[in-house]
Amino acid sequence: MLPFLVAVALAAAPPSPCPSDLLVANPRLKVVRATDMSRYNYVVTVDVTNIGIAAQPDGTRQHLSLLRDGNAIGSQPIPALGANESYAAAFRQQLPHERKRAPFTVEFRYVLDSKNAARANCTSVNDRLTATL
Repeated sequence: MLPFLVAVALAAAPPSPCPSDLLVANPRLKVVRATDMSRYNYVVTVDVTNIGIAAQPDGTRQHLSLLRDGNAIGSQPIPALGANESYAAAFRQQLPHERKRAPFTVEFRYVLDSKNAARANCTSVNDRLTATL
């Protein structure tokens, strides 16, 4: 009977929370006319937030890639983040001026370069974001 009660108690316990878990969210686009009037600067920004309960280990190496049509068009290192800490990653792309530019789709991909995956980012569920801007 006791083993059964222990098994029920363990099954009823909430799952252990992730120590650190990164979320890529909140994409934004800002368009600025470049010095060369025939071009525009497209500044694409996204937030990377550690939604876990612990800070990432010191020395964690990681970056965020920006892809368009499956091709990487930018990459930016991300510092190790504390619990509930955010980092705004911004990418600038210069494109020719068009009277009416159709919306375009980009993908943000978080990449952990360190070998400490279990402690730096315990799940990859929130590591990619596709946005039409």
